[in-house]
Amino acid sequence: MRRTIASAIVVLAAFSGEAAAQAPEMSPAPSKQNANPCREEVSAALQKLRKSAWFRMDSHMITENGPTSMQVEYVLPDRMHQTVTQTLTNQTSELILVGDQAWSKQQSGWRPVPQQIAAQIRGQMDDNVVKQQTDVGDYACKGRTQVDGRDVLSYKLDSEVEKGSTATASQAYRMFYVDALTGLPASNVLLVPGHENKPIFKTTYSYPIDLKIDAPKDVLPDKSPGPTPPPAADGK
Repeated sequence: MRRTIASAIVVLAAFSGEAAAQAPEMSPAPSKQNANPCREEVSAALQKLRKSAWFRMDSHMITENGPTSMQVEYVLPDRMHQTVTQTLTNQTSELILVGDQAWSKQQSGWRPVPQQIAAQIRGQMDDNVVKQQTDVGDYACKGRTQVDGRDVLSYKLDSEVEKGSTATASQAYRMFYVDALTGLPASNVLLVPGHENKPIFKTTYSYPIDLKIDAPKDVLPDKSPGPTPPPAADGK
């Protein structure tokens, strides 16, 4: 269960790095002199995402355990269903958050998550998914294109190289795509120059109208250790 809980925390952190990539740090709103229309278009798409009330993120990435797929469904403001599958072993873990309660599932079935950890997951969801960020980073408009058969507007995240560091042609870069028809996020990828057909990380957004997240049924007893009972009087 610890791996499942850790995955949930990782995916919430990943959201702030993918859909909110976008928002590495809280910062004051940019002045009109530094206005960036491309950045504002990305910000508007992310704001519209949060106002959509529900959405799904399907991600594929390379991790220390090999290729991994991850699906996270959100019903805002406080429901989440995450499924993580290790491609090489086909092992799957799940986690559901409903309000202030969470449950994890591995091979043995659904079990409740300790309340302290559930509160941590809920707090990270509030911070990284529910709340609108004030700064999404600087984006450059890259024009209209097609991704996965969808007509999209493309944006490249501009990353400034730190002083004293050496920029190389192999530096990965992030592309963010917005559906040209709906104005909602369509895809988010991390690419390496020369290998654009093999993203290091890719998230695809969808908005199924029948998306619903409820607490799991047939939950098994909590196996986490409880408090130690006090000794009986007179040593008995």
